[in-house]
Amino acid sequence: MPESQINQPQVKVAHVIRVFSYGGAEVLLREFFTTKEFKKEVISDVFVLDHIKLGLKDDVTPNIRNFYFYYITTWRFFFEYFKFLRQLAKGNYDVVHMHLPVAGWMGIVAKLFCGKTNFVYSEHNLVNYYTKYNYYISGWVYGLFDCVIYVSHEVGEVINKVRKGWFYKTKKGVTILNGIDTEKFQCTHRSELKPSETLTIGLVARFRPQKRVDRWAEVAAAIHKINPGIKFLMVGDGPSDDLLRETITKLNMNGVIELPGMLSDTFAAYKKIDIFLLTSDFEGLPLALLEAMSCGCVPVVSNVGGIKQLDFGGVGHKFDAFDPAAIANVIDGYTKDPGAYFDQSERARAFVIKNYSLTKQVNEIIALYRELIG
Repeated sequence: MPESQINQPQVKVAHVIRVFSYGGAEVLLREFFTTKEFKKEVISDVFVLDHIKLGLKDDVTPNIRNFYFYYITTWRFFFEYFKFLRQLAKGNYDVVHMHLPVAGWMGIVAKLFCGKTNFVYSEHNLVNYYTKYNYYISGWVYGLFDCVIYVSHEVGEVINKVRKGWFYKTKKGVTILNGIDTEKFQCTHRSELKPSETLTIGLVARFRPQKRVDRWAEVAAAIHKINPGIKFLMVGDGPSDDLLRETITKLNMNGVIELPGMLSDTFAAYKKIDIFLLTSDFEGLPLALLEAMSCGCVPVVSNVGGIKQLDFGGVGHKFDAFDPAAIANVIDGYTKDPGAYFDQSERARAFVIKNYSLTKQVNEIIALYRELIG
């Protein structure tokens, strides 16, 4: 820990997010709260705007001070929203840290009542892919944030491209890359695999539209056609869940693709996955991908967003054009060349250890808080 942070008072931070289920931003927050650096330096309260998705609540409550949630998506909206703003205002926080767009533009209103509080926003996605209302509302409120954190270099580059005058203007923008707890996310059983007999292709994600889980199922069907011995596991749920199940039925893949729903223990899922398949339309810096690679999963991923800037150095496969048959052949190739699989599995973990440390990210976040409050 930097010497400048030693013996300073803890920073009081309110973390605001729309849902608290199993998306990348939510899971990353959970990991923050478990680190000894964050618990020592930061007093954390969590504010969740939607009472429906609270899957990680029990995971984080031992490591934070307070957990609040609101019935924003009901007829009680105005009452609940006022209660949320009032609680933020009376909390006397040093920093309000908002994650993802809805939390950003709903939380920034509290700035009217918290003149001495610093408002920080973390941008996890490429804003040009947001729905219109999120894109425009976010663009107009960006200038109100005291600082915007970009979780990948490309996230920041896109902001610079779409900025016009006040629109997406930032007082202060910093890039702090997402990090992984590589001690937690590691698997030791890979050497016991027999790739020539079977591999498991998997995904761990919140099934949002940009994840294109329908395309994931198309690739699975193409793989199953040429190699019925390969297994499939999709861990998650979300808005595209119905689309996924409809696509699976259409492709006659019912019973072939395992759908356990969302699991609180994502590490247990990565232990079952050998190749991490991601077919997204866009990504910032996908936390699940880095967690999977830390566990030795070989990545086969769409070359979009922040993934473009991940230099795997010959590990796995990035595809620019979506061609299910071609992707299937790449994946099936690992069953014919087990040596290539084991080599790339080891190098996938080494890549994450070298470049994406959770400790590094946490210390950079704490240093930013300290800088903002002077």
